[in-house]
Amino acid sequence: MLEEIRVRQSIRRYTNQPIEEEKIKALLKAAMRAPTAQNRQEWRFLVVQDRESLDNIALFSPYTGMMKQAQAAIIVLGDREVTPIDAYIYVDCAAAIQNILLEGVHLGLGTCWCAIGPNKERIEAFRNYFNFLNTYLPVAVIAIGYPDETKPLIDRYDENKIIYWKK
Repeated sequence: MLEEIRVRQSIRRYTNQPIEEEKIKALLKAAMRAPTAQNRQEWRFLVVQDRESLDNIALFSPYTGMMKQAQAAIIVLGDREVTPIDAYIYVDCAAAIQNILLEGVHLGLGTCWCAIGPNKERIEAFRNYFNFLNTYLPVAVIAIGYPDETKPLIDRYDENKIIYWKK
């Protein structure tokens, strides 16, 4: 197993060290290496780095209090003009999000994935605050920063959650 997969955790406390632009770009490049249904690549990304907007995210989206310490966030959206089926948007964006999380570990960054959709109130809050096009579906926001916490690793492998089909 890749070390990044083994040690990845949701980090909710960050230092005030700025994130280098090349690391933000590396995260976005990793995201765009994700597979998509029919290779539609309908994901879109908004990088948020201003302090006021990061702080405000925590006001209109529950469970995002870590944004007040994060040095950046990436909002992952799907473009309904490219893929009109929301189920594909969610799956494709999830693959891109996972790549961001794993690349973050590789770069020494901490990340935390926070869902926006399918919650309609959150979708509207993000759409209104950031003035997204109506065709853009906000899927998730990822907090990013240099970690200011360490957590014990938890092995989540559970044989009871596996079904084998053999004929």
